[in-house]
Amino acid sequence: MDKKLLINFFTVGICLQLPLLAVADELNQQAVNETIEKIEVKGRRNQPITQLSAETEKLLAIAGIAHDPLNSVYSLPGVVYAGGDDGGEPAIRGSSPDDNAFYIDDLPAGYIFHLFGDSIFNENVVRDFKLHPAAFNSQYGNATGGIFDVKLRDPKQQDIETIVDLSFLKTGIMVEGGVTEDQAFYFSYRRSLMHLFLSEGDEEDGYTVFKAPMSDDYQGKYQWLVGNDHKVTFTVNGASDVGGINISAASEQGRVDPDSIGDLKLKTRFDSQGLSWQYFGDAGKIMQLVFGHNQEKIEEFYGEGQFIDIDKKQFDLRLHYQIDWFKDHRLTLGSDLQNKVFNYSFDAIPYYCTDHDQDCESKKGERIQDEDKLTNNYIALYVNDKWYVNRALQLEVGLRAERNDYTEQSFLHHRLALNWFATDALTFRLKQGSYSRFPDIETVLRKIGNPALNAPKAQHYALSTEYQVNDLWHSTVELYYKDLNDLPRSLGEDDTNAELHYSNDISGSAKGIEWVLKRELADGWYGWASISWSKSDRTDELTKSTTEYYLDTPLLANLVANYQYNERWDFGIRLTVRSGQKYTPIIGLRKNPDYPEHFLPTYGELNSQTLPTYHRLDLQANYKTRYWGHNAQWTFALLNATNSDNFSGYYFAPDGNETLTDYNIEGEEGMGMFPSIGLKMTF
Repeated sequence: MDKKLLINFFTVGICLQLPLLAVADELNQQAVNETIEKIEVKGRRNQPITQLSAETEKLLAIAGIAHDPLNSVYSLPGVVYAGGDDGGEPAIRGSSPDDNAFYIDDLPAGYIFHLFGDSIFNENVVRDFKLHPAAFNSQYGNATGGIFDVKLRDPKQQDIETIVDLSFLKTGIMVEGGVTEDQAFYFSYRRSLMHLFLSEGDEEDGYTVFKAPMSDDYQGKYQWLVGNDHKVTFTVNGASDVGGINISAASEQGRVDPDSIGDLKLKTRFDSQGLSWQYFGDAGKIMQLVFGHNQEKIEEFYGEGQFIDIDKKQFDLRLHYQIDWFKDHRLTLGSDLQNKVFNYSFDAIPYYCTDHDQDCESKKGERIQDEDKLTNNYIALYVNDKWYVNRALQLEVGLRAERNDYTEQSFLHHRLALNWFATDALTFRLKQGSYSRFPDIETVLRKIGNPALNAPKAQHYALSTEYQVNDLWHSTVELYYKDLNDLPRSLGEDDTNAELHYSNDISGSAKGIEWVLKRELADGWYGWASISWSKSDRTDELTKSTTEYYLDTPLLANLVANYQYNERWDFGIRLTVRSGQKYTPIIGLRKNPDYPEHFLPTYGELNSQTLPTYHRLDLQANYKTRYWGHNAQWTFALLNATNSDNFSGYYFAPDGNETLTDYNIEGEEGMGMFPSIGLKMTF
């Protein structure tokens, strides 16, 4: 592996009755007349939800995540980085990161993590964050892995308030307050400070940074509470990442791949707008109509005139209707309509490979240019019925019908969940469902892909038991199994229909067991521990060979604890230990067929070796104080406190003196020990 330089959200309104009795006694009179004045405060069904959920508040306090709730997923069982500590999206229970789907306030989103792994959300705007790792219900679609469901909180009806955040890595500002009696807003903007630590123009080992990496993001929400039953919300979200580096012939990358010599510049950006109308009625009735627009742009320039330019526009219209019907049923109906247009152009040397290839360099194609448009219309209808059979049994049955006009495929996916409350303390849950998603975009483009590829599919099975040990301790054990089909396979020169480049001839499976033990807040502290065992593999249906998946991580353990020492100080600790992931070893060198004076690595059996055990300890302390009458909080963190190496792979490191029998292999290390200080103030 080449060395990397990374440039790379129904709460029913609470009826408030506060009878206030004003008794006026007429003193110095024999007859006392009591006049009782009643002030009635009426509750509203469309009550704004402005506070963090209890679980999200705990996630924000995890040590070492810089108060980023989405980064907390890496402290949950079955979730690992797909790209090491330095970046990459999460992989869930043996699935590819591309198998996941992301929702922000009920709208699909494709960009919620920056290139360096931190999420695009300000901690002050996230209300709730849920991860559905498997067997999720019919409300969600276009995913075969897991679901990230992010809910941003509603604006507070208050005087205008400003929050300023500043740390070594990022700075941000947020403004929030009421506009009228029924209207309020907030807006948040953050910008990274990484560019302050990297000097532009300085050369090191053949690399010169000419555009220091920078990222920014924003979230905004304006809400109007119409009467007592309606809520209208306008939301904006956006983020960008940019960076540039020159790769010279003297660099390791330049020696391995001379086609990459030149300026590498990467720029990504997305901007989205959403308009939501919600109605809260009797009998648990909720109706929501959401319209969203999302534009994402990716620009990459590299080598000698090579470039990739993608401009994606997406429109979503989602209808959700929920009602309590008959005596013991809750019915949910909904529809998803989506129009997605990819305008793309490129001048590039393609590599026809997937994550099931050990040697992408051997599947190099001829330099090619193209400019085209891919249009995809997606429609889904879903129904879900939750039946409270009796006090001990709950049955949930769902169906989701989908149609994708690009692949010209239609699906009818079933979803099932059975909950048995055996005792007050013991619950058993059984879930099962079928799923599909749109193929990886690079595998279905004309000229460099196969537009006739089918959508990847999956079957999910999950069985769990939950036991409430006492008021403080809670334990969960879950077994899961995923059956994966129609995954993409790259075609070589000797394969039938090699000119199609890709086929649907990879299948796979993922299975495992997870145990979580949680302690609620008492005596100043709370926390959880988890341990999981898993196994993930992929099978080439053409060769009938099965190999372990590169993200296969058999053992994974997490420990998270937080302690409130006093009103000012609290402390946190996070420990992660996991098996090393699989990798394909380099067993030799071969001459580069395009550049005979250069060498390329020769790889051994796919994913046949295991990286060293990963372990990382993060420590954090928070101190609350006041400056000039304003609340403030200092955060002191020490990331990777044991300074563990944590290799994410090995790569060929040429120095110009290598031969076919004498060469250097180096490890790609994760982040070393890193201290961080942050300050948040409210004005």
